[in-house]
Amino acid sequence: MTVTFPLTEKRNADELLKHLIQHNLSYPGNCAVSLKVHVALVTSSLTFALSTARTAW
Repeated sequence: MTVTFPLTEKRNADELLKHLIQHNLSYPGNCAVSLKVHVALVTSSLTFALSTARTAW
């Protein structure tokens, strides 16, 4: 499953990685993160954790 996370000045890539860890998702452990200009694409087979992280973001 791949989910998009919008990025802003306050919610940058570093904050995203910290947020993912809070939801038991770790890069490069069990998810992949691809950064674009204003969005990050996060892919993981842990669909529940990924969905919860996106909702909380």
